[in-house]
Amino acid sequence: MPDLADKSLRLRLREDTKTAHRALDVRVSGFDLQRPEGLAGFLAMQSGALQYLLTLDPEPDCAAVMQDLLQRADDDLVTLGARRATLPENALTEAHPLAIDYVIGGSRLGTQVLKQRWATSTHPLVQTADAYFGAPTHIAHWKAFCATAEAMPADSAEADLIVIDARRLFVFYEVCAVAARQVMRGFYA
Repeated sequence: MPDLADKSLRLRLREDTKTAHRALDVRVSGFDLQRPEGLAGFLAMQSGALQYLLTLDPEPDCAAVMQDLLQRADDDLVTLGARRATLPENALTEAHPLAIDYVIGGSRLGTQVLKQRWATSTHPLVQTADAYFGAPTHIAHWKAFCATAEAMPADSAEADLIVIDARRLFVFYEVCAVAARQVMRGFYA
């Protein structure tokens, strides 16, 4: 393992989760946000994941962000006439709160890119389902996480756990994305 003594936890998270993050990005890019079924799949993934992650005892600020996003995703699913993804039984049973903060806070940055794709849709149903992409950026939550992680060393047992859990969370979101494909398949059934 490279020398971690001069790194912060924030830098280590970015470096050590890059592969898992990239794999999730590829999976999420498979949802065509300009079509009702693609948007429904994306929202079903978000809704199922957020509902489940809220059971893992995230930090209160992160839980508030997650509750807001969950409600917005669910509202849009109702607009689209779709449902949440059904998650497998062997989902995560725990995750370090800072790993959850990292994944949720960072996802808000990625959502800004996805929002641009969604916004170009001319489909009236997609345009009506605007609650999730109308959410605030929650940038204060991300900045607070960054300040905490920047102040933490990268070479501790806690840092190891946070990195492992962040990777597991990215994989969990991939599982949720696969489960959301069922929502897409059933969209026009």
